[in-house]
Amino acid sequence: MSADYDRLFHSSGDAVQTADDVDSDGPTSEVTTSGPGRSEVTPPPMPLAPSMTQAAPPPRQAEVTTQMPTTRPAPPLRQQPNGMLRTPAAPGPAGARFEQQRPAPTPLSRPAPAPAPSQHFAEAPSDADAVVRVGQPAATSAATIGNHRAIDALSHVGVKSAVKMPPQRGWRRLLYVLTRINLGLSPDELYEMELHTRIRRNARDSYQIGVFGLKGGVGKTAITVALGSALSKVRGDRILAIDADPDGGNLADRAGRQSAATIGDLLSDKELARYNDIRAYTSMNGSNLEVLSSEDYSGARREFNDEDWKGATGIVSRYYNLVLADCGAGLFQPAARGVLSTVSGLVIVASASIDGARQAAITMDWLRQNGYQDLLGRSCVVINHVVPGKPNIDIEDLVQQFERHVPPGRVVVLPYDKHIAAGTEIQLDLLGKDFRRRTIELAAALSDDFDRLERR
Repeated sequence: MSADYDRLFHSSGDAVQTADDVDSDGPTSEVTTSGPGRSEVTPPPMPLAPSMTQAAPPPRQAEVTTQMPTTRPAPPLRQQPNGMLRTPAAPGPAGARFEQQRPAPTPLSRPAPAPAPSQHFAEAPSDADAVVRVGQPAATSAATIGNHRAIDALSHVGVKSAVKMPPQRGWRRLLYVLTRINLGLSPDELYEMELHTRIRRNARDSYQIGVFGLKGGVGKTAITVALGSALSKVRGDRILAIDADPDGGNLADRAGRQSAATIGDLLSDKELARYNDIRAYTSMNGSNLEVLSSEDYSGARREFNDEDWKGATGIVSRYYNLVLADCGAGLFQPAARGVLSTVSGLVIVASASIDGARQAAITMDWLRQNGYQDLLGRSCVVINHVVPGKPNIDIEDLVQQFERHVPPGRVVVLPYDKHIAAGTEIQLDLLGKDFRRRTIELAAALSDDFDRLERR
């Protein structure tokens, strides 16, 4: 009897313990009562081996999920009598009323892949900047290329026109007039257009050019008028030539005198306020070159000096883009010193003779020895044929000798011209073809210095 009681008591204890397990861990065993005083415990089904269970898929990379916090921690795994681990069931009540809404996951950006060990990174950027890898081309920004606009760079791009410019002279012009066959400009016309483009360079402030020559009769005044007329006709702006010869120059007569006013009259006028006020004291030729004459030598009370030059240029430099000075034969004169102190370009005139070549060489040596080395670098040498016929000196050899002291292309040889030799008013259209072309080349060489920094 006691044995049956003990067996029944322990069986009930096991049943009670199993019921507690059901309450705490879920249904693991089942208790059945077959009759009064007897109960049987049905063991739970044997769990499958880990190898027989289906492996769960690995979690996705960079996938973020939000889980609701549980009310109690998950129970630990229990050791079964047969030595196998039992996986506890997930606790929590079931049913629709107990289901909680899971918030939608916040979309996050996928992190950048880790760099290879061989890659190197630049200096750590700020929070607002991205990491820049060394060795990879960085994005070009406005700060990298500076303040240059993209539209400005297009001005240097060559563009071919669909229409050719018709020729203006030669057999190409004749063919175009007769047959309307346009072969375009000749090489000589293209070269002339290039010279005109160089002459049209912008001259900042008032660019001043002096025309010098130690020997009289070499054609300084004629070259001043021809050069000024060529510059004025090609550029189309205001250009003034001033007679700075203290020994009574005739610049106004060679350019075509229209006014009897002189530099002295201009300097004595204290009410000059506009261009028209100055225009009343100048003369203008057919190429729109204006000339300001010096005092009449017979009636002048003193010679033209450096104060007169600086006073005149201080007035006219506000209204004229280019100012040319027709200087005398000496370099030690006050007027010559005043011109050398303000000019930015120089023309050294020599006759096509051995005597004229010596005077030009002395002028270049004097400039170099008296502190005008930079001005010599912006000078041009003109070898002028003042008399007809072949000279008594090798012109080609003379050109090579002068090119050692001035930049290349700045030694110009002017041929003999009958219109110049006549001594009358000089008109650009009446000059010979070769003389005009050489004058244009001289103007282009001087214009190359308009954008240089070595300005006075």
